[in-house]
Amino acid sequence: MRTISIITAVHEGGHHFIGDTYESLREQKLPDDWQWEWCVQEDGTSGIPAQSLPDDPRITCGTGLRARIAVTRTHALARARGDLVRTLDADDVLLPGALERDIETLERVPWCVSACIDLHEDGSTTPGPCDPPGGALEPTRLYREVLERRLSVQATTFAAHRRLVLALGGWQALSGAETVALLLAAEAVAPGEFIAEPSVLYRKHPDQTTASQHYWEAPEAASRIDALVQRASALRESGWRWRQAPGHRPAPPVERSE
Repeated sequence: MRTISIITAVHEGGHHFIGDTYESLREQKLPDDWQWEWCVQEDGTSGIPAQSLPDDPRITCGTGLRARIAVTRTHALARARGDLVRTLDADDVLLPGALERDIETLERVPWCVSACIDLHEDGSTTPGPCDPPGGALEPTRLYREVLERRLSVQATTFAAHRRLVLALGGWQALSGAETVALLLAAEAVAPGEFIAEPSVLYRKHPDQTTASQHYWEAPEAASRIDALVQRASALRESGWRWRQAPGHRPAPPVERSE
């Protein structure tokens, strides 16, 4: 069996919707020779978010010093055993067929993103207003958009070959936009596709990180964008291109002594 690893960061107080997230994952239909695992990592050491999850052997939970989402996701990545990884926020809901479409797409290309639907507090939904056409993405499209301070895709839908994410160092250590950073880094070294069929309900609520006023303060936001653009630019200038090793299968995580 091959595995797709779902990477989720969560913190105490931000775990109240994680039961819905699990149900949407449990209901996913995968190709016959595939299975999923869910690598849930708490940004903190309370252990409380894990208590909201069922006893399912496909779930692994970890805790660690508070360091924000980028570091938390990268720690979860260290436990991942799958050929493929998919980002999933702890308050979002996967739509039917999401993982199957990711798997099919990643047989052709090293990474992909997909359409999403905003889920509002009153239960209403709205589609993404700027989705690109489905299929291959232009090699510099997303990079150019970020330079123009816009982005036509939702980076939280990012899925990729695990070895690509490892080669890029995981999620860039930023105060936010860490998946945008990973997306632009992947675009710099490998081709990707956009899946036009929505893969996730992106929950909008006042407790999410991006809903805070401080998150969008100009100096903070500009610093994040400058950092991720500089990394993507350096990768582009290097001329390096990622290639999947033929017949590669992931090695098991290194066992650590306590």
